[in-house]
Amino acid sequence: MTTERMATLAKAKAMIRTLDSAPDPHGRARAIYADLGRISGWSKPEEARIMAFSQWLATRPPPGELKEQCRALLKTLD
Repeated sequence: MTTERMATLAKAKAMIRTLDSAPDPHGRARAIYADLGRISGWSKPEEARIMAFSQWLATRPPPGELKEQCRALLKTLD
């Protein structure tokens, strides 16, 4: 795992911890997606998970579901 990938995952985990108190939880989740999308070197299955997360976010899910889905995504990438 590259240093850049490790740093991005650590940043995403920190952003998830404060997701519930964020003024714009959807914006925070989109920022997590954007950070993950900037990293190259994901495997095809990892890229597919990241894209599926993006598509799910586009449905504007309830804020209460964001934290759980963000954590699930990171668990598959870690």
